[in-house]
Amino acid sequence: MKCEKCGNEYLSQSYFATPTICNDCFNKLSEEEKQQLMSQAYNYYPIDQYAYRIGFGRRLGAYLIDWAFVNLLFVIAFFATGLYDEFKGYFYDLSDLMKFFQDPGLMQEFTNSILPITFILTFMYYSLEIVLAATPGKIILGIQIANQDRTQATIITLFTRFVLKHSNSIFSLLAFVIAVKAFDFVGSLLGLAFIVGCFFVLASKRQGFHDMIAKTAVFRKKEVLDRNNVAINDNSL
Repeated sequence: MKCEKCGNEYLSQSYFATPTICNDCFNKLSEEEKQQLMSQAYNYYPIDQYAYRIGFGRRLGAYLIDWAFVNLLFVIAFFATGLYDEFKGYFYDLSDLMKFFQDPGLMQEFTNSILPITFILTFMYYSLEIVLAATPGKIILGIQIANQDRTQATIITLFTRFVLKHSNSIFSLLAFVIAVKAFDFVGSLLGLAFIVGCFFVLASKRQGFHDMIAKTAVFRKKEVLDRNNVAINDNSL
């Protein structure tokens, strides 16, 4: 395939930002020119829109970065709230640590102490996807959540996706607050479904199960189209 601007030959469409312009040439254009070309390409050219979506690898990378950040925040909160001082006596000696894990009452006390912090930090961190359409991990890797047609997603759509993605944690929180074990069981089932659903990203549509329901996908931030400037062809997907 040949770029109409630089004349270079490429092996596949994945090297092109539009059907006829390669990524390198496209990146040299002004933002106005980029939006205009993307609009034209989206509405008039028969290209595979799934190719723009981010696959499993980069999304896994973003998840691992987020996991590291969340755990760092948890460690900070563990010390700041005094929980470390309360339980530190069990962490210095191996025999005491074994007793800690073998004592159901003590383990329950520890779990009840850390669960509220875990839920609060997790929901606060990942709720950034509702207002920013991305977590810090996604931002670092230059990717963003958008509608499956590559336009910017509304807060309602992002909220729906958030609830679907974290439904297991929501039910687990309900089980903890109102002490209904059935909610915990439902949360476990949803957690399993979410794990399996994440591997749907490996398919050609590159959408997790929660993406399919919310009608969203993940794209490179620079390739997300402005809903106010782009007229979408409903038959483009």
